[in-house]
Amino acid sequence: MQCGRLLAAIALLFAACAPASVPASPSATTVISTVPPANASPAASPSPGGTRAYAIVCGTIRDFVRDTSQTDGSLVLQSPGRDALKVTIPAGRLGGQAANYVCVQVQRGNPYPLFDGFVPGGVAIFVSEGTVPATSASPAPVGFVLPQACAFVATPSIALAQTDWWIDCGQAKDRDIRGTLAPDLVRQGWTSCGSGLAAAQWRKGNAALVLSESSLAPGDYPRLTQPPGALAGC
Repeated sequence: MQCGRLLAAIALLFAACAPASVPASPSATTVISTVPPANASPAASPSPGGTRAYAIVCGTIRDFVRDTSQTDGSLVLQSPGRDALKVTIPAGRLGGQAANYVCVQVQRGNPYPLFDGFVPGGVAIFVSEGTVPATSASPAPVGFVLPQACAFVATPSIALAQTDWWIDCGQAKDRDIRGTLAPDLVRQGWTSCGSGLAAAQWRKGNAALVLSESSLAPGDYPRLTQPPGALAGC
């Protein structure tokens, strides 16, 4: 009888000293969505070389308009030093709400880039708030980093002969992309090879870059083009 009471007392002692379970703290999120996460995740496109091509723009959301199953929505991304960028949310793509600082994958659209999913915070391709430029693309131009005033607005087009990137630097700067990017190209070690009617060629070592002006039609943007090697005569 005494042994039984002793064992019971020991059991109670261990129960009292056992550490309490600690509930996991909820992770912070800037997205409040009513759809499954898969519906709002990036959908990077495969390239001929097997890499995953994408374009990402980051900023603080304002002027959010929710999409429905029948109607498009939209959001505006604001980032210091860059004109506000409007992005169309295709009907049924998000179906929820979003706020605060986010990174979104975009596809080429008319008249605005198309929302193609949020980039989760903490993953390698997420551009942390305060980092400039608040945009990225894969693949990225070799030897050149966009200034903060500009953003990639379409998934790069990859071919054997060249890779193309569409960028937006704001309505005023897009009217003269050659003049807009020239100071940054010089600072990053590029040398001008001259300009044509609507394009300019630059060289840096064995890398070349061509800047093409936009037609300024809705949905058209200035373009960066990079061949796999230096251009002849440049």
